[in-house]
Amino acid sequence: MKEQKSTIFETVPEGFRVVTVGSGSPKTEVGRNAPSTLVQFKDKYFLVDCGASATSTLTKIGLPVENITNMLFTHQHVDHNGDFWTFFIDGWQGLNGRRSLNLVGPRVQKLYDTTVDFFKDDLAYRARLGTASDGALTNVNIMDLTEEQHSLELDGVQITAIPVPHTAPTYAYRFEADGQSVVVSGDLAYTEDLAPFAKGVDILVIDGMMTTDFSALSEQGAENLREGLKGSHAIPEALAKMAADAEAKKVVLTHLGLGKEDTNTVNKAFSDVNFQGEIIVAEDGLVITP
Repeated sequence: MKEQKSTIFETVPEGFRVVTVGSGSPKTEVGRNAPSTLVQFKDKYFLVDCGASATSTLTKIGLPVENITNMLFTHQHVDHNGDFWTFFIDGWQGLNGRRSLNLVGPRVQKLYDTTVDFFKDDLAYRARLGTASDGALTNVNIMDLTEEQHSLELDGVQITAIPVPHTAPTYAYRFEADGQSVVVSGDLAYTEDLAPFAKGVDILVIDGMMTTDFSALSEQGAENLREGLKGSHAIPEALAKMAADAEAKKVVLTHLGLGKEDTNTVNKAFSDVNFQGEIIVAEDGLVITP
């Protein structure tokens, strides 16, 4: 079942709403921007990852980036942070720019320091034009995640983060408030830790990896890619097991586009584990509600 796309962004009267801002993979392609997921709770926004074109897509769906003061990263790969510089400066500049920013994730202190150092002349120029320092040079709260579990509260939402297996330090996030919950897995290989972490979740946004056909590559190239993906992305059978064990009510498959999407294999994998929830294949700008 496909949910609606939004053109005018409005406050949610109660509970959560999720938007797959970018549903693609590291390879740029038409129709799928790089990974980025928006978690909304009432009139508060949490952007998880900020891949290429995230700022543009958010603007298209009617959400100015200056309204987003919570930026969380699952990990620091370029397909997940490539649009951060634009998000950071565009959302801050001007009289109506954001005046506070929370940055959460692995190595976010280094990302912030690098950004401020590289763009120091640009930031100074915009400050001379009248933009206050708050939200960029001051009033920025940074929480670097390490290898352990973390819990915090932002804007009335309880957020828990656990490490998951990938090729860089990576975290899955669980958002909880008013009896509802959302989990964003980030990129991950199979792990037994995800199911208890996501138990009973209303919406599970998971690294979909629907690709099983690499026929466009040479035989050796396809084999190299399969081997390389084993420890970094869950194959359909693995992601179906994680979703079923978690008893997720809705599963949103994202991070798509590494090859031909094999819907039949994915559907069979979920059927084989007797998954009882709803399966949604992400698109850019897709809106999902509990």
